[in-house]
Amino acid sequence: MRRPRTRRHALGTRFTALILLFAVSVGLISGPTRPAQAFSNDLIISDHDLLDDNSMSAERVQQFLADRGSYLAAYEVTFDGDSQRAADVIVAVARRHQLNPKFFLTMLEKEQSLITDPSPSLHQLDYALGYGCPSTCSSAYQGFGIQLDAAAKRIVEDYLPALRTRGQFNGWGPGITKTTIDGLAVTPANMATAVLYIYNPYVGKYGGGDPRWGANSLFQLLWIRWFTRKYPDGALLRVRGDKGVWLIRDGQRLPFTSRAAFLANYDSAKVVTVERDEIDAYEIGPAIKYPEPSLLQVKQGGGVYLLVNGERRPIASREVLRTLGYNPEEIIRGVDAQELLAYPKGQAVTETDIYPTGRLLKSRASGGVSFIDSQGYRHAIYSPQIFRSQFRGQVPQPASDDLINASPVGEPIKFRDGELVATRTEGKVYFISDGQRRLLPDLETFRELGFKSKNIVWTNERSLSIHPLGDRLSDVNAFAG
Repeated sequence: MRRPRTRRHALGTRFTALILLFAVSVGLISGPTRPAQAFSNDLIISDHDLLDDNSMSAERVQQFLADRGSYLAAYEVTFDGDSQRAADVIVAVARRHQLNPKFFLTMLEKEQSLITDPSPSLHQLDYALGYGCPSTCSSAYQGFGIQLDAAAKRIVEDYLPALRTRGQFNGWGPGITKTTIDGLAVTPANMATAVLYIYNPYVGKYGGGDPRWGANSLFQLLWIRWFTRKYPDGALLRVRGDKGVWLIRDGQRLPFTSRAAFLANYDSAKVVTVERDEIDAYEIGPAIKYPEPSLLQVKQGGGVYLLVNGERRPIASREVLRTLGYNPEEIIRGVDAQELLAYPKGQAVTETDIYPTGRLLKSRASGGVSFIDSQGYRHAIYSPQIFRSQFRGQVPQPASDDLINASPVGEPIKFRDGELVATRTEGKVYFISDGQRRLLPDLETFRELGFKSKNIVWTNERSLSIHPLGDRLSDVNAFAG
């Protein structure tokens, strides 16, 4: 069932009254073995990705290792004078040098396969990041914790200061084209990418370089598989540093080209900031230019259409327009015919369509509210929270139960996609996507995905249970393995 709407006589008044909903998340679903987006040898990860030292707790890292059956999940070493789990060492080094724990996890796999190798050698563990091993490995850097700490110190105390002050280190720097040892010209787009090439000046086989090594192309492949979030339908995303907002729908990213189209249905407070590589994973879909509902007239005096529920419904005649109570001044004129083709054509609006966008009726006896759609079916609304989610700012018409019950029964109205919904009896928070409820398993996942507790909608069990249970949400994407 399409998202329901009701009509008012003044369409413009409705636009300012409606509220947005948005959502972001990442689902653990099966997927291909290769990432959806293309590799970029010039942009491996963002600067934020490199420096986000609070991205994972020690327990989250431990769970990451355990989920993949890593030898490191049970590995303990002496570090800073104490016996510690590998996960604790990774996070301690990350916090000390303000680097991302995810960066170290990816490097551990790229350099020594320590995330996936079930029985690594002592050499793999002692030289976990390959630091101090240009040809033969130096005993001065032997040891799991020493490797992480020494490599991080080199990056933070040498590479990054040089890039910030001189713009380059050993010829590598943002915007500077340099040839890798495996013979490919690379122009790092940022400091993080330059750091990776300073550390290991190879592209590797996945990016068209030396087929003997994974190198930086393997790092990128692993990062995409493990840490590039894949958002479900309903997400509103903004790239860090950009102003534009994208809506994720049907696996595509749809741009808003009209502020009115955005504000008619969405709340800017719920937009999530992401990195460019995360948004680039989606093909660009048709632009969202007009709010719903809108009256649109094609150029050169063409017909008038009612844009509602994702469809363009032609208005049969001007008499129909007047009969239904629409004001000609509400018509948006001069619309390009190609823009309308982005919307599927619905049934024409005729004299028989008394309420082409549906209507809300409130029982005089019980106070319950129902939505009667344009086909005449009645849809129950189980809670005030669902009403506000779908019809905020609208006023139902009082009606008798006989009038309401005269309409055949349809499915109950659900929350809009993108809502965070919970019940106090269960105490779990779900994200609504494609009409399903998807569990947020813990507080860290909730924060990782950019959600805010103030946006949680507390409702009753009946209102939640009408949404089938879908896959839980996680901060890893569809290519997790």
